[in-house]
Amino acid sequence: MPTTFSHPAQPSAVVVNALTARGFEAGPAVRTTITVLDTFDGRLHGAGLRLILRRGTAQPELVLSADGPAPAARLTWTTAPAWPSELPAGPFRSRLVAVTQERALLPLLTVTTTVRTLQHPDRRGKTTVAVAVHNDLDVPGAGDDADLPAWIAEVLPVVGHDDAAEVVVTRLSAAGLVAGSDDLVALAARSAGVPLTGRDSSPTVPLEASDDAPDAFRRVLMNLADTIEANLDGTIADTDPEFLHELRVAVRRTRSVLAHGKAVLPEDGRARYSEVFGALGQVTGPPRDLDVQVMGWSHYVSPLDPADAATLEPVRVELEARRTAAYEQMSEDLRSPTTRDLLDGWRRWLADPDLDSDEPQPIGAVVAKRITKAQHKVVQDGRAIRPTSHPEMLHDLRKDAKKLRYLFECFGSLFPTKPRKAFVAQLKALQDNLGDHQDAEVQLAELRDLARALHQRGSVDADVLLAMGRLSDHLDRRRQQERDDFASRFAAYDTKANGRVLEQLLGGAADP
Repeated sequence: MPTTFSHPAQPSAVVVNALTARGFEAGPAVRTTITVLDTFDGRLHGAGLRLILRRGTAQPELVLSADGPAPAARLTWTTAPAWPSELPAGPFRSRLVAVTQERALLPLLTVTTTVRTLQHPDRRGKTTVAVAVHNDLDVPGAGDDADLPAWIAEVLPVVGHDDAAEVVVTRLSAAGLVAGSDDLVALAARSAGVPLTGRDSSPTVPLEASDDAPDAFRRVLMNLADTIEANLDGTIADTDPEFLHELRVAVRRTRSVLAHGKAVLPEDGRARYSEVFGALGQVTGPPRDLDVQVMGWSHYVSPLDPADAATLEPVRVELEARRTAAYEQMSEDLRSPTTRDLLDGWRRWLADPDLDSDEPQPIGAVVAKRITKAQHKVVQDGRAIRPTSHPEMLHDLRKDAKKLRYLFECFGSLFPTKPRKAFVAQLKALQDNLGDHQDAEVQLAELRDLARALHQRGSVDADVLLAMGRLSDHLDRRRQQERDDFASRFAAYDTKANGRVLEQLLGGAADP
């Protein structure tokens, strides 16, 4: 991050005059707009990267910079890309794709300044240090009381010339200018109240084992309500598939917490909103299933002969069409006044003081009891599964494992971090096996339905149907492999050592 300077009483000309007197060459003042791009959950920021679109110069450009001394990567570009795939193939795009993955790029922040850049050349004419002086800062979203300076000067080091930058910093400090801890982007973000870290969808809220259970449940559910609200617009707009995924996970967690809130939350409201979020889960289920299939298409067909994969292109197109139709229906439902009224009513219910109990119930003891019961069901049902058991038994076990994991995620602050993560890792390994099995089941069912529909319409030839049959065989083998692996996965979870970890976790929460 560059060192910055400003001064509440002196004009920016102080910097310009001081540097030109030392041999710096001053460029023209240019009105420049900087747009910061990142994913909704701040993946670039989390990876120590910053992507900006700079416009106002002769050549608009994307600039990708990283923490540390490495020089920024630059790409001539005019508009903010929604996806890295819109950019030319090369290291710039590859680095973005590796971090953003399935998430879209969003414009998080815009700042417009009149910038004048001063550069100090060495004897060969190479720049050894630069200083960007920004005036007339405009940050949309920053209130009238925003703490924006009249100007800011950024000292921009050049790789291999750290000493030159240090000399400039020393001289500007000696001139009485005020050094700042924020660069231009960080300053603008703070003034506009924009978190560069992105939206955190963690379900965990700070809790103490002695907290009253109804209030603790309320706080957990309110946090989940915030996550649903935060992802609603992105889901409706189909910005990227993770908005729907995060929304659905928050809905499932809400339903699970409500189910575990029996004898803690008022029964009439608990039952009513369990139905509301159950219906919301039904509305959002089909588009998510199709999201998974469309995103995983290249993986599904990768074991096939390349000719078969090419032959199946009409099937992929049909999946895309089904996904689009499913999203349109879901978006219509989510935009409806009925959905809005239900979500508003949900927040009002959570804020109702009648949720408080007359008799204190420590949340630690309540959650420990719920986890004990959920773990007993997972172990009991898992031990009952045999190689010949109906697939629905594995699906039910998967749902039970999710409910157990949601308890640890939503009330995780009640437990020591290290042993909790160790136990959840074991549980997740089991869930991955059950999830992959269920995904293969869903994909097989969808593929067979597609084959019937395409055959009845007469819109594909025999080669496509034969290739679909070979793809079905591959998916069926993958499903069977996950089924065969279940016994060892469950045995690795159902151990005395894992049981002892859980017992210690629950003992500490129940008797703090």
